[in-house]
Amino acid sequence: MAAKSDSSRGVIATLIEQFAGLPGIGRKSAERLAYHVMKMPPDETQALADAVRAVTERLHPCKDCFNLCEEETCTVCQDSRRDSGQLMVVEQVRDLLALETAGTYRGRYHVLQGRLSPLESDGA
Repeated sequence: MAAKSDSSRGVIATLIEQFAGLPGIGRKSAERLAYHVMKMPPDETQALADAVRAVTERLHPCKDCFNLCEEETCTVCQDSRRDSGQLMVVEQVRDLLALETAGTYRGRYHVLQGRLSPLESDGA
């Protein structure tokens, strides 16, 4: 019986470690998430696992703007009503999503997928 208990603690510890490795998630939040997942019905945990897997397997950068998408180009780049004379450079996809949620910008984007820091550049 003790072996099963040790094993379950290992699985829980691994889940907590995985959650704690996410940005903005501390140890306590990771523990709360892990224990919440343990209480979820199996179909909900499977749906969560499937959603995480789908993100890593199906999303990739848009060939034009580097937004994340499942197709070759994202829905923003496919939208012919966009003003191609306007280009907004954003740091992350989440910045693009925030602007799209606001619904006020109708131009195109370029997603840097990270911060440019010329002072920290190695010259490459």
